[in-house]
Amino acid sequence: MASRRQVRQAAVQLLYARDASPKDQGGPELWDLINDKASLTFDRARVKVLAHFQQGRDAAVAKLQSILIDCSSAILAADPGEKLAKELKAHAVSEFKWSESCGNLLRLTKADIGGWRRDLHKLLPESTKLKKHRGTILPLTESFPPQQYSALKGVFEKLDGYDDRARMVHFPENYPDQRDLDHLHRLTSEMKNLEKEAVERADHVEGFLPELDEAINTTAANFDISRLSKVDLAILRLASWEILKVPEIDAAVSINEAIDLARSFSGEESASFVNGVLDQISKN
Repeated sequence: MASRRQVRQAAVQLLYARDASPKDQGGPELWDLINDKASLTFDRARVKVLAHFQQGRDAAVAKLQSILIDCSSAILAADPGEKLAKELKAHAVSEFKWSESCGNLLRLTKADIGGWRRDLHKLLPESTKLKKHRGTILPLTESFPPQQYSALKGVFEKLDGYDDRARMVHFPENYPDQRDLDHLHRLTSEMKNLEKEAVERADHVEGFLPELDEAINTTAANFDISRLSKVDLAILRLASWEILKVPEIDAAVSINEAIDLARSFSGEESASFVNGVLDQISKN
């Protein structure tokens, strides 16, 4: 569940974005920015689940390489031009690299070094490509002796299973009943709830903008509201709305939280200014 501070911070960012660009009502890029910390936690969790799902894949890849050696004569017989041999060899290399990258990913994540998030986002779709390529290659091996074809098909099917589980990590929202993904579902739900609550908060504030802006303008006598930074204005609007329209929230709480937000977004000078304006609004 998102904390009150997280919701207010997200609402301020949304109010700022809407004011800075009226056409921008909070698209995916904005929420990627707002949810950056939560997304980092989500990706860390995805790496752990992926590593769990891929246990044993190294052995399957090693078995594939062994089978291809045993099938060398059958491969050449199926395609004397050696195109199939080259394609199978290239595929085996891709399988090995993917499995190796997956193992390295967990280590990089634990050490928090390298571009592990970039590697994760690259690795997951490549898994789907590997499965698709296996589906293209397998029919070309149907002329192999039955025992060799069966062995190759078996290891391909095993690798397909690993890729199916990688797809679950890539798109956990498509597997709501998969218990191994419960932690990912919870994190996703938290991010969606944060967005929902922040949008509701921003919409409430915008419903009273003329009244709120008048209160701010009247109180900040030496400042024209148009001269205020849009971030400070968003903070003042949100806190003013709480002070004037949400009596169940103590004004001192709203003021202190607004000061903290102003300090985080703009610095001490803005925090002092926000404090002075809101203090007067609460007294009026």
